[in-house]
Amino acid sequence: MRLLPLATTAFLLTGSTLLSSARPTTDPRTDVIVNAFKHAWNGYRQHAWGHDELRPLSNGTSDTRNGWGASIFDGLDTIIIMGLEEEYHQALEHVENVDWNSTKEPSKTFETNIRYLGGLLSAYDLRPNPIFLEKAVELAQNVILPAYDTPNGMPAAYVDVATGKPTKGKELILAEFGSLQLEMVRLSQLTGDERYAKIANDVVYAIDKVPTPFPGIYPIIWDLDTFTPSSSYITIAGGGDSYYEYLLKTYLLTNGGEGQQLDMWKKSIASMQTYLRSETSGSMVFLAEINEDYKLLQTGELVCFIPGNILLGARYLNDSDLTIFASELMKSCYDTWAVTPTGIAPETWSWIDKSQNISSYPDVMQLAMQTTGYVPQDVSYDLRPETLESIFYFYRLTGDPKYQDMAWKIFESIEKYCKTPSGYSRIDDVSKADGVQILDFEESYFFAETLKYLYLIFADPNVMSLDEWVFSTEAHPFKLNKPIKVQAQF
Repeated sequence: MRLLPLATTAFLLTGSTLLSSARPTTDPRTDVIVNAFKHAWNGYRQHAWGHDELRPLSNGTSDTRNGWGASIFDGLDTIIIMGLEEEYHQALEHVENVDWNSTKEPSKTFETNIRYLGGLLSAYDLRPNPIFLEKAVELAQNVILPAYDTPNGMPAAYVDVATGKPTKGKELILAEFGSLQLEMVRLSQLTGDERYAKIANDVVYAIDKVPTPFPGIYPIIWDLDTFTPSSSYITIAGGGDSYYEYLLKTYLLTNGGEGQQLDMWKKSIASMQTYLRSETSGSMVFLAEINEDYKLLQTGELVCFIPGNILLGARYLNDSDLTIFASELMKSCYDTWAVTPTGIAPETWSWIDKSQNISSYPDVMQLAMQTTGYVPQDVSYDLRPETLESIFYFYRLTGDPKYQDMAWKIFESIEKYCKTPSGYSRIDDVSKADGVQILDFEESYFFAETLKYLYLIFADPNVMSLDEWVFSTEAHPFKLNKPIKVQAQF
């Protein structure tokens, strides 16, 4: 397979849950994180309440997720974990009155599942108000299950909420149809209705039957009718990411009942090591992509969830080789943040493998490799949590406080460059410390993931222990029916 770095032209575009308001920790950094959450929440409440997102520079609104209030559903469990009682009751009132039929736009099955259904189920696990489960069942029955009403039972990407039918369209994305099962399994566990788990898990079993030249890893674009890949493009970034993540987590959530999914996860990680791993001359290790016969040396922040996922599996399986693999990926993900002028990682980047002749590449790429160790592509930052997510797992699973120091440096950079008078926003260019432009958009996952992981890194480790909870791809925690032993003893 030929190694193919990014083209120069592209580069030039450059224990027990403690939920009371008396938070069980002496680390003052938790209070700073809580204040950051309250700052963003108050701005959203004042200027965009009930809408999906706030535009925190102009104080405008956005409805990219059907206008049901995605930020509220995504932030609800973070509010409970942080013990914010006033904010909880405000959110609860909105949840009670949401009308799933109020949208005119098709519902994107994957996003509705991870943000809305996941948020409701997690809130119920944390604070069992019946309204959360009622709304979850209502949403699943009327908006999510109709996606499976296709000739082969594979979930359509979108559902017309008004008709309750899947919309026309043949293209499917691996991460979107292949990672619905964690939320659906938890819904079955809470309701006793096995239909949800079965319909979602059957899709995963069907994936396992599809031939692939790289065991366990698949192209991200599929055809709905034939249920086969319609391209050869493989990535662990957007379009592939949560598929691999959920194989392990569904196994954990079912107390080992999904052994097939664990086997699928182990195969996928082995192939990542064999086919995707690439090392630079500066010892940074990244996961490449594959297209046709080319190994594309490009990746991004979205892939930086995988070190934490691999370490979680390594600790559960007591696999020292996986621990080494996870650790080298973790270090490299963090270093992509640490070496920029802003202390914030770019959205995507490329690199030159240590086996390649660096002098054969353009000067601008050589300079980037010598300066940062990689070649930035998209230099924006979208409030992403993935590196923080992995840092959370590494801190909880090792107990090493250096990971807290890493997280704090990242938070300080976000606070410095992304904060506005009303919240936090994506920014245009992490490669310059002066003149950073605010791009006026605050994703709902900033409440669900970025601030939650930051808080939990500094909270008492008994809060949301990994022995008792499994986190969804949107960082919504689900209660394990039977505790496991993976978290370090603090």
